[in-house]
Order: sequence, then C-alpha cells, then structure tokens
Amino acid sequence: MENPLISIIVPCYNQAQYLDECLQSVLDQTYPNWECIIVNDGSPDNTEDVVKKWLANDSRYKYFYKENGGVSAARNFGIERAKGEWILPLDGDD
Repeated sequence: MENPLISIIVPCYNQAQYLDECLQSVLDQTYPNWECIIVNDGSPDNTEDVVKKWLANDSRYKYFYKENGGVSAARNFGIERAKGEWILPLDGDD
C-alpha cells in the first residue's frame, strides 16, 4: 500500500484550550491520507464546541463522546473505531 491511512487518536478531557493548536498540527502535516479521531472523555468544558468547527471544515476529523473513563479507555475507544493501517496516539494538549 503506497499511502496507507494513518489513524490519529486524540483523547481529550478538559483540554479545549489546547485543542485548536493540536488539531492544527494534524492539518499542517504534509502526509494527506489520515483520519483524526477525537474522543471527548466526558469533558465538562467546551471541547465539543471547539471540535465542531474542525468537523465542519475537514471530513478527516471524526468526533466521539464517551463517559469519563480515563485517558487509556478514551484512547482504546478511538482505536476501536480507527480504520487506518497505522495508529498514532496524540494527546489533546500536545
């Protein structure tokens, strides 16, 4: 496979203030064949509002909400939904 799909998994809990920068870094990559799975791990902040504008502008972003279960559970939740040949974990505040 020449350009395999890369699944970028971004678990988030109360990281809305960092999320724009994180998701912009994904968009700025030169490799085009990716999906970015954002998992809101029950955040009480405005994570969902931040993510909505990214969803509207690029269909490679995917969003899921789950009850809070911790970063490992959120990452695994995203991995289960990934369609890529490769998985890249990326924290929402990176």
